[in-house]
Amino acid sequence: MMRSSCFLAVPLIVAISAAPAAAAPRGSFAPFAGSWSGSGQVVSATGSEAIRCRARSDVGAGGASISQRLVCASASYRFDITCRADDADGRISGTWTETTRGVTGMLTGELQAGQMRGVVSSPLFNAGLSLVTRGNRQDVVIAPEGNDVRQVSVQLRR
Repeated sequence: MMRSSCFLAVPLIVAISAAPAAAAPRGSFAPFAGSWSGSGQVVSATGSEAIRCRARSDVGAGGASISQRLVCASASYRFDITCRADDADGRISGTWTETTRGVTGMLTGELQAGQMRGVVSSPLFNAGLSLVTRGNRQDVVIAPEGNDVRQVSVQLRR
């Protein structure tokens, strides 16, 4: 009895140890996956100041969808942005929300080789958006239109 259960256990142990580890995300949004943090600058009409940020990006649907959250704070500014987007042959579309101000809108743009460039828009707020990922570094630039803030640029590391 003991011998037969031992024979059953060996293949089970081999199967478990040979099972692949959780695979890294694949697909067009894969370079953006993970937890990020870093710092940068907020440039306003009256000057600039340092800002600290943290971000989380979860990639799904074989790398064709992404859910992101970016939280940043400086001495004068704080924002908390969430977005959800899908990729269809390099064209992205989705929604975004800035929770501290209660603004929601659409996200559209293009995605290619770790670079996402687009526009976030709503009746109350519009901005150009650029995310460029190279390995464990991600550069984020947000350029609001018609706002006191002219640009937010942040360098994040995974």
